[in-house]
Amino acid sequence: MPPFSRVLVANRGEIAVRVMKAIKEMGMTAIAVYSEADKYAVHVKYADEAYYIGPSPALESYLNIPHIIDAAEKAHADAVHPGYGFLSENADFVEAVEKAGMTYIGPSAEVMRKIKDKLDGKRIAQLSGVPIAPGSDGPVESIDEALKLAEKIGYPIMVKAASGGGGVGITKIDTPDQLIDAWERNKRLATQAFGRSDLYIEKAAVNPRHIEFQLIGDKYGNYVVAWERECTIQRRNQKLIEEAPSPAITMEERSRMFEPIYKYGKLINYFTLGTFETVFSDATREFYFLELNKRLQVEHPVTELIFRIDLVKLQIRLAAGEHLPFTQEELNKRARGAAIEFRINAEDPINNFSGSSGFITYYREPTGPGVRMDSGVTEGSWVPPFYDSLVSKLIVYGEDRQYAIQTAMRALDDYKIGGVKTTIPLYKLIMRDPDFQEGRFSTAYISQKIDSMVKKLKAEEEMMASVAAVLQSRGLLRKKASAPQEQAKPGSGWKSYGIMMQSTPRVMWG
Repeated sequence: MPPFSRVLVANRGEIAVRVMKAIKEMGMTAIAVYSEADKYAVHVKYADEAYYIGPSPALESYLNIPHIIDAAEKAHADAVHPGYGFLSENADFVEAVEKAGMTYIGPSAEVMRKIKDKLDGKRIAQLSGVPIAPGSDGPVESIDEALKLAEKIGYPIMVKAASGGGGVGITKIDTPDQLIDAWERNKRLATQAFGRSDLYIEKAAVNPRHIEFQLIGDKYGNYVVAWERECTIQRRNQKLIEEAPSPAITMEERSRMFEPIYKYGKLINYFTLGTFETVFSDATREFYFLELNKRLQVEHPVTELIFRIDLVKLQIRLAAGEHLPFTQEELNKRARGAAIEFRINAEDPINNFSGSSGFITYYREPTGPGVRMDSGVTEGSWVPPFYDSLVSKLIVYGEDRQYAIQTAMRALDDYKIGGVKTTIPLYKLIMRDPDFQEGRFSTAYISQKIDSMVKKLKAEEEMMASVAAVLQSRGLLRKKASAPQEQAKPGSGWKSYGIMMQSTPRVMWG
């Protein structure tokens, strides 16, 4: 018996498709929402039904709570899955879902409000016995207060937005001048992204690793930790490559974190999935709490592969009130092999990771043993400039880390995307870097390596351009297909019922 009948996914792109796959496999109806920019998107075509929620800007569509609730009610949904990002950690949205008589697939509004920002999370971490970095106890009210506190705890420091995530409003500061320069800028960024300008300060770890633990809990106070994910390869505090398990920590160090994380969950009656983010020092072998993410993570597939569990299906069942299906000991025995995830972003690494929107003119995914694709695009898809640049995720699995790296090299070579720039060429270089292969890296890895890697990427691009020019001059190069002039119209392969307009929001694909 399915836990729900009709589930609306309040998101877009690859995560909407991934969640809908789980919903369909569980025998439930998958309902999509879409903005003007996404009316021909893959997640809309894949859904059983789709509802228009507003213009392209996220504030008018995917962040518009009344529009999403209205769509859910029109669809007669009995549950809502938020995916990640957008409204996935918004207590007001959770409350609106609950008031409409639907189940929110995640923690309750009451739980959300207990940890409404990162500072609340730090206070609960202290109570549960998790080490935290020295810093401010609450929001820092002025630059003068910030300068005094920074002098007290010592540079380097991190200036962080109290709300939100995704690396927005977070800056590493090494000097008072840098702090003065960054303060107002971070306040503006925080206000624009999260609607709150509150900033706080904490001591920065020198060359740390970013390691997160997957908390899973039911509504009856039972918890397990599905080990950890290594999220250290990142740029400007945004993750690029994640893997499980971490190559840096031992089973004893891993297990040391379980009890404090259970206690954290019990203190706030947490349930479903949550991610306990930490920094880890190779030198001191200590973890320091960063925040609790109250949702499914982008990088959840690597955990799924090493434990052979479906976290989305489990999340849905726990939200419906089912009991946790295994103990920590049983879960530990399931762990096998190593998995690595690559966030395929529509960005140009050669040009400072500038966004690359446009039509995808050619698309071929890698296949074969140990390869999984979570994608929100196909050939002919439009990558709009309004949202996050993530278009797909490549996940590889191997019997050990070296085997997974070998699979990654082959899969990245096989992955072909035309029409937009992506981060694939950069990942090819990283997989062949001895420091990565041997697990020698910190969160500074990209900033330390990027100049040399960009030189290699430019040389490769110039060589390919020269080869293409020679072939073209000899008439040996096939004429390149032109990009589509407009997005594909509804037609052969699927049918549109009703008109795609605000006045008639219901569109079903079948």
